[in-house]
Amino acid sequence: MSKQSILKWGNSLGFRLPAEVARQMNVSEGGEVTYRLDGRRLVIEAAAPELPPFTEADMAHAIRRSKPRLAPSFGKRRGKEAW
Repeated sequence: MSKQSILKWGNSLGFRLPAEVARQMNVSEGGEVTYRLDGRRLVIEAAAPELPPFTEADMAHAIRRSKPRLAPSFGKRRGKEAW
């Protein structure tokens, strides 16, 4: 367990994340983290990447792709097959 000094940032308080911890968490400058309190314990985790919004164009594309296709052609009838 390591100690870290709490610093004043504007009206807030903060601390530096050591480079080795940032590497292990897979976060870098500009990255995002989530945090929550677990009793008196602060839990910080790398934020999951956000999914891009699903647009109307995406919906139309998905609908076009999901339309049933015509039955495949197996060529001319050769006997008394029932189709």
